[in-house]
Amino acid sequence: MNERMNKHLLPPLIISLVLAAAGCTQGNNGMIAFQSNRDGNFEIYTMDAGGADQRRLTENPSNDIAPAWSPDGSRIAFASDRDGTWDIYTMRADGTDLKQLTKGAGTNTAPSWTRGGDKLLFISTRDAIYGDVYRMNADGSGTERLTADSLVKDSPLLAPDGHAVIVTLNNKGRFAIASIALSGKTATPLTSAGHNDFTPALSDGGGEIMFVSDRDGSLQVYSMTLTGGNQTRLTTDGVDERTPSYTATPGTILVAKKGGIYQITLSTKKESVLSFKGDYAPAWHTR
Repeated sequence: MNERMNKHLLPPLIISLVLAAAGCTQGNNGMIAFQSNRDGNFEIYTMDAGGADQRRLTENPSNDIAPAWSPDGSRIAFASDRDGTWDIYTMRADGTDLKQLTKGAGTNTAPSWTRGGDKLLFISTRDAIYGDVYRMNADGSGTERLTADSLVKDSPLLAPDGHAVIVTLNNKGRFAIASIALSGKTATPLTSAGHNDFTPALSDGGGEIMFVSDRDGSLQVYSMTLTGGNQTRLTTDGVDERTPSYTATPGTILVAKKGGIYQITLSTKKESVLSFKGDYAPAWHTR
């Protein structure tokens, strides 16, 4: 993994068509936000579902990473170190109306939206060096700490019932997917020890989790139920794959590998290259 990606696993999200009012051109079947270092540092870009109309949304000498669409497609949240430390920002889907939501409180990374779009989850070291999961209003107010233990966390997603957080845990260098109950804050492992599992993504209906694992040698994409059952390997090419994202088409996913964004049809294993200029962390939105 790239050094920055090792420090900040990037959470993939299920995403759809950007609203016309947001100012982005609509693709045939959705829009994809992603990060790219094609211009020397990581910036946020968008493209349509087929890889066309690639647009740079951010432009500064620092790094902008981990794009996450709001449920209605009107805004994109991301993490940036443009102010000297890592903080959470949002902007409209055309790159305008930039807002800084966190400031001066530890390292803040890995944003994801709640299903209602009124709140964001993120990871922060403001209270503990290993980082915990926090929740705040979409305007940056009302921040609350959701977890408090000694495990490093990344890529948080709120479970469909709103009572738990699906997260990547880093226990002394070993990664696993776990569910952390918000009442009692008990962590329940969903994947077993002995290998590395990370970057969970929730299906549109919320009944399935997709993730990356090295259990069979290379980093491949797997799926499982919300309770960790029926763990199934989805990709088989042997090339390291990262940050999977569901799309609007059942059985079709996005992954980042070899410096590009690929669309994979799981039934046929057919792959389409959508971008290839140092691109990572695809996030899909379609409505």
